[in-house]
Amino acid sequence: MSILSVEHLTHGFGDRAIFDDVSFRLLKGEHIGLIGANGEGKSTFMSIITNNLQPDEGKIQWAKNVRTGYLDQHTVLQSGQSIRMVLQSAFSHLFEQEAYMNQLYEKMGSVSGQELEKIMEEAGQIQDMLSQHDFYAIDSKVEEVAKALGLAEMGLERDVTELSGGQRTKVLLAKLLLEKPDILLLDEPTNYLDEQHITWLKRYLQEYENAFILISHDIPFLNSVVNLIYHVENAKIYRYVGDYDKFQQAYAMKKSQLEAAFKRQQQEIADLKDFVARNKARVATRNMAMSRQKKLDKMEIIELAKEKPKPEFHFKEDRAPSRYIFQTHELVTGYDTPVSHS
Repeated sequence: MSILSVEHLTHGFGDRAIFDDVSFRLLKGEHIGLIGANGEGKSTFMSIITNNLQPDEGKIQWAKNVRTGYLDQHTVLQSGQSIRMVLQSAFSHLFEQEAYMNQLYEKMGSVSGQELEKIMEEAGQIQDMLSQHDFYAIDSKVEEVAKALGLAEMGLERDVTELSGGQRTKVLLAKLLLEKPDILLLDEPTNYLDEQHITWLKRYLQEYENAFILISHDIPFLNSVVNLIYHVENAKIYRYVGDYDKFQQAYAMKKSQLEAAFKRQQQEIADLKDFVARNKARVATRNMAMSRQKKLDKMEIIELAKEKPKPEFHFKEDRAPSRYIFQTHELVTGYDTPVSHS
């Protein structure tokens, strides 16, 4: 079942094309690694499919009633909210259903007959739904995920505005995992996580029954959780079955085959041009030359992608001016409150 359909996606910044006529379908339960060189458009892709950025052309269509969860590290957390409150907000839709169910129970005292039966049936359906979603185990779920990602040791009653940027990202990730959406959209989720937290997240994603799209430069982590690779390159998105290692093998083979086909075609083009040049002026061979020229004109030319330049750094060595690199006196650092003291 397709939960996301992208058709003829085209987008760019200025004269530079980021995507050019890209189409694909994302299926239920797929675990996708979105890879590509820096600047190829991975984060732009996430912004487009979450409607945070409008494409120049194309159609983005989600299936009905699909719940998406996007790890947006720029989300603002409100002052006065504790870590626990933010995590519990992952279940806000269930709390709303509980409140509505309680209203129905209150209404039962003032109605009778068929109306009472109707209200009782509706309240019972909500009660069953809450039970199916483990509504009455929310506190233990919050505690479990908070402990797994290192939030419990910060203190769940702590105000979120007192947290550093990395700590806030942990809170947002925990909330997202608790929401358990139909598709997770994760952009570098292992940033700010310790090794033990990464191990827990790895197990969580391996067992995740819903779909996710993951951007990560942590190749071992990526390899352990994905079963599909979407490779963003030269304004296109290519789909490969398997993990990152299998992608590399398939990509190397594809590149080798393309280079071989390119060389064969270039040799054929050279031979055809030579034949045309030698025979177009001769009456006896003019028709054959024209036939070769038509073949040249209709030929679909194979093009090789340009090799992207790799950055190089060269640092010159110099003598230190003294035995001290730098010195500080009575230094205090922090944000709203000091992190270190003099």
